[in-house]
Amino acid sequence: MALDLVGKTLGGYRLDKLIGEGGMASVYKGYQESLKRWVAIKVLYYQEGTSLARFQLEAKAIASLRHRNILIIYEYGEEDGLPYIAMEYIEGGTLEDRLVGRPLAWQQVIRLAIPIAEALHYAHSHNIIHRDVKPSNILMPQDDWPVLADFGLVKRSDADQSLTKTGTFMGTPNYIAPEQARDLDLDCRADMYSLGVLMFEMVAGRLPFDYEIPNKILLAHVTEQPPSPRDFNPNCPVELEEVILKTLKKDPDDRYTDMEGLVDALQTILSNAPDDVDEPIWPEPQQEKEKGKGKGLFGSIKKIFGRRGGASNDEPGNKTVSNPELSKSDELAGTFQLSKGESTQPTARIVLKDKAITIDLPFKNTLVMGRTHGSTVVDIDLEPHQASKYGVSRRHARLLNRGERWLIEDLHSLNGTFVNNNEVKHGQPVELQHKDSIRLSHMVFTFELV
Repeated sequence: MALDLVGKTLGGYRLDKLIGEGGMASVYKGYQESLKRWVAIKVLYYQEGTSLARFQLEAKAIASLRHRNILIIYEYGEEDGLPYIAMEYIEGGTLEDRLVGRPLAWQQVIRLAIPIAEALHYAHSHNIIHRDVKPSNILMPQDDWPVLADFGLVKRSDADQSLTKTGTFMGTPNYIAPEQARDLDLDCRADMYSLGVLMFEMVAGRLPFDYEIPNKILLAHVTEQPPSPRDFNPNCPVELEEVILKTLKKDPDDRYTDMEGLVDALQTILSNAPDDVDEPIWPEPQQEKEKGKGKGLFGSIKKIFGRRGGASNDEPGNKTVSNPELSKSDELAGTFQLSKGESTQPTARIVLKDKAITIDLPFKNTLVMGRTHGSTVVDIDLEPHQASKYGVSRRHARLLNRGERWLIEDLHSLNGTFVNNNEVKHGQPVELQHKDSIRLSHMVFTFELV
């Protein structure tokens, strides 16, 4: 039975309010007096079997990850026999709070799925499998900013042994992969399946297997084919339906090889979308529609939690960047086409000097550099210039056009992106100047404005 710890202090954190509770741990909103900040404190009250070892593994797993879309952990500790994890506290609730049983706009589904998939790809690259991807484990500090949380069922793919007993499964029935339900060996594609279920739910407004009995849901994941998302939402593009159904294949080998492949497929759909589509971010509750208020759930969330500062980007074609500091990569990831005829900005190009090759940069605000391979299609394909030989990743880096400014950011490439020999990080775009040296792995370019 959970303990009532409201008002108590653990490790310098005052526990002010119970905000979540599970079978083994409770989560409190706490205050750290020394740093004058609010935190989330997860306290383990059930300490039998492998629960403590799993709790410690969760702490170590999150602590090793640094990604914009993964919850930050501050500290692990124990006091009075109570193990706890101090974490970043995020206002705004969870994605589950915002799903109201009706389809979301398909563009929004993709824009939410991509950062979640990128966060999982980052975790997978550190040999960490989440194993419990679901809406309640995705925090929403802002309308378009999902943060992956609760690594309580995490598994290290490079570990010699598992904390799971043979003959049992761990996960949430509604979102669990078939191989996870069958207690088979898992890899990153189990998380991909769970994300596929979530995408289905966002697009269709319901789960693919919506039974009341958990065992029946588990059996359906193993034996039943999911229905067509377009049967519940005809506005869903055929291409997106194909991507979702591919992630929901029973055999992991029939899914994408990794999250990078899934991201590529989603990016391609989004980049081919019409520029003038203007759909609501969140569906309105039916009662608000009937009252004709026109604000609905999104209006309420926007009023309570707000959006980023700066000018609005709600109007189609609006090219204003809401954050002038350009510190968050998702603010930079648009797909509108710039009109070359109306633009007075200089022409940009990259020059591969050892091959005397010049590549003019198209007039788009987002350009992915890398290697077109299979389902991966990039804007600037370097494969004809022996990019594989130089160690360039399929989706290596992203160029961002902001009128007279150009920036570059890394896309979790294997061998890094560098400007003038300084490493560029994902989510931390670097502005380019005329004659700057760009290096993708061992492939070197000169950036020019002419």
